[in-house]
Amino acid sequence: MKIATTFVSVCCLTVAAGACSTSGSQTTATPGEQVLTLAAAGQGPAQAAVDAFQKANPGVVVKTTFTEDDASYQQQLRTQLSSGTAPDVFRMWPGGGNTMAVRDLGADGMLMDLSGEGWASGLSADLKAVTSDPAGKVVAVPVTIGAIGAVWNDQALAKAGLSKPATWPEVLTFCKDAKAKGVVAFALGLKSAWVTQLVPYALTASLVYGPNPHFTQQQLDGQATFAKSEWKQAMEKYLQLRDSGCFNDSPNGVGYDEQMQLLGQGKALGAVHVLSAVQSALNSAPQGTTFSMTPFPATDSAEATYLPVSVGIVYGVNAKAKNPALAKKFMQFLASSEGQALYAEESGSSPALDSPAFQPDALQQPVLDAVKAGKSTLYPDQGWPGPKVQQEHLTSVQELFNGTIDVPTLLGRMDQAFGEAK
Repeated sequence: MKIATTFVSVCCLTVAAGACSTSGSQTTATPGEQVLTLAAAGQGPAQAAVDAFQKANPGVVVKTTFTEDDASYQQQLRTQLSSGTAPDVFRMWPGGGNTMAVRDLGADGMLMDLSGEGWASGLSADLKAVTSDPAGKVVAVPVTIGAIGAVWNDQALAKAGLSKPATWPEVLTFCKDAKAKGVVAFALGLKSAWVTQLVPYALTASLVYGPNPHFTQQQLDGQATFAKSEWKQAMEKYLQLRDSGCFNDSPNGVGYDEQMQLLGQGKALGAVHVLSAVQSALNSAPQGTTFSMTPFPATDSAEATYLPVSVGIVYGVNAKAKNPALAKKFMQFLASSEGQALYAEESGSSPALDSPAFQPDALQQPVLDAVKAGKSTLYPDQGWPGPKVQQEHLTSVQELFNGTIDVPTLLGRMDQAFGEAK
C-alpha cells in the first residue's frame, strides 16, 4: 500500500490522520533505570507490548513515539535513520516493497544482525524470506500475520437476509441483491491510497499467485509481466465490481475512516480489507456488533480460492542503537508466546510464531485454516524488487477509477517500475 511515499502490505495496516504522539510510563529515567526508545506506526498494540515488557522488567523505561499515518511514519523514520537520530527499536514492513521494508533498510545497512538470537534459529524458510536482508542475515522479528479477505458485519448481513458469496458469479449476484435492499455490498475508500491495493491483492491470490507461486521470480527472470498475465483479468474484475454497483458511490472521495464507518454502522455489508481494520470498524459499530471473514472469490470455483496471508508487523533494531542489549531483550519478548499472543490480540491479527496462548476467533480461524490447507499466498509487494512498483500501483488505481487511464496503461506502468527496480 502506498502513495507518493508508500505504505504496504497490506498490511499493515492501520492508518488515520497524520497524528504523532509520544508516550510511555515515564519521559525521563531516574538513576539506575535503563532506557529503550521505540517508534511504531499505530499505538494500541505497540503500547500494550511496551506496558507488558516494562512490567516484566522493573527498572526499564521505554520512551515511545507513535505516528498514526503510515506514509508519515515511513518518511520520518527514514530521515531519522539517515541523520543518526532514530530510536533503538522500530516497527518495519516485511520483505520488500517500500522504503521502510526489511530488505530496503537492510540493504542500506541500517539494521542490526539478529541471526544469533535464539528465536531466529527457529524461523521457517517463509518467515526468513521476509525478515532477512539481502545478505541473508535475519534482521527482524516477525510479530503478526494478517490477511486480506471479505470482512463481514454479521448483524448487517443477517438483517439483509443475504449469504456470503463463495464464487465470482455469487459475488456479482450478491452486489445486485444488496443494492436492491438499499445497502452497499462492499465499502471502499480509495481516497486513502493504500486501500487501493486490497481488492487486487485479494483477486490475484486466486488468479495469479495461487496457481503460480513462482510468478514473481519469473518476473525477476524476465519471463513474465503484469500486462501479459492474469493481473489483467484481476484489474478488469476490479472495474467490473465498480460497474456492477458493488461499492459505495465515489470511492476516490471516501477515505479509510469513512469506509470503516460504513462497515461498522452496517451501511455496508462487507469490505475487502486487512483483518486489522475491524478495530476501526468497531469504533462506530453498535454495541454487540460482530465481524467475520471469508476469502474473497475470483473464480467460478470455491475450491480455487486462495487467501492472501502474509507477515504483517515486524520489528527491527537500529544498527546504531544506543542500548543494543535492551533492544535485543525486547525482541526476545516480542518473539515469546506471551508477546506474540498479546500483539496479535491487540492488533486483530494472528501470531507469526507459535503461541499456545493465542485463541483464534471468527476472523482469525479462516486465516489459520487457509495456511494449513495450502490455500494461502504472500502479499505480492513483499516480493517486488523496490517500492516504486507499489507506489505506481496505488496511484494508478486511483486514476483508473477516475477514468483517466485504462487497465493496459496501469499494468504497463507497473511493468516499467518493476523493470527499473530490478
